[in-house]
Amino acid sequence: MFTATITDDYRNNRSMEWGSKMDDKNSINRNRAIRAALAAVVVAAMIIAATVALTGLIGGRGGQSALVSKEQISSEARSSASTSPSASASGASEGDTGGKRASAPELPASYTRQIEESLDADKLAAENGDGEFAGAELVTQFGPSPSYSTGTYGLRQPNVAHNVENLQIEAGTYQLTVYCIGTGNLTVDYEIGNTAKRGTIRCDDKQVQQTTLSIDSAGNDTTSIVTITPSYGTACVFAYQILRFPR
Repeated sequence: MFTATITDDYRNNRSMEWGSKMDDKNSINRNRAIRAALAAVVVAAMIIAATVALTGLIGGRGGQSALVSKEQISSEARSSASTSPSASASGASEGDTGGKRASAPELPASYTRQIEESLDADKLAAENGDGEFAGAELVTQFGPSPSYSTGTYGLRQPNVAHNVENLQIEAGTYQLTVYCIGTGNLTVDYEIGNTAKRGTIRCDDKQVQQTTLSIDSAGNDTTSIVTITPSYGTACVFAYQILRFPR
C-alpha cells in the first residue's frame, strides 16, 4: 500500500509539471503571436502614412502646374484680339521677369474706346468710299490690344503682335494703318511676298496717333505678315487695319 501511494504522488507531480510546461509554452506562443500582430499593425500604419504623404506631395505639384498653365492660357487669351482668324499677339520677356503673366495692364479704358472709334471711322469711310478711301476694301482689322501684360510679380512683359496670313493676294495696293494711344514707341514691319517695309510710330496719351505703310502687289503673292513691336517701357493700346485699293 505504501509503494502504490508513492507511485500515485509521483505521477501527479509529473502531470502537474507537464501541465505547467505546456502552459508556459502556450503563453510564449501567445506572446509571440501578439508581438507579430502588433508588428504587422505598425508596418501597415507606416505604409499607409507614407502613401498618404506621397499622394499629398504629388497632388500638390499637380495643382501648382495646373495653376501655372491656367494663368498662361488666360494671359495669352487677353493678349490677342482680332477680327482676322490668323492674328495673334504674344508676350516677350522684358529682362529676366521670373514670373507669369497674370493680369491685364492698368491702362485707361478711354484708350481702348478712342482706338475703336478710329477703327470704326476709317472702316465706315472705306465702305462709303469717302475721299481718300474711295474704292478701298477692308482686308483685315486687329485690336485694340495693350502693349504689355502685367506679370505675377508686377513686372511688365511687352506684347508683340506677329500676324501671318497665307492666302492668294489679289492685285492692288495694300495700305496698313497702325493706331496707338498712350506713351512710348512702336516698330511696325509689313511684308507682302518679297516686299518689306518698316515704320515707327510715337504714341501720345492725349489722342490717337497713326502711321501708314503701303505695298503694291501684282497678285502673285501668297503671304502677308504684320509685326508690331513695342519699345522698352511702352504703355499704350494699339490696333491696325489693312485696306486694299484695286488697280
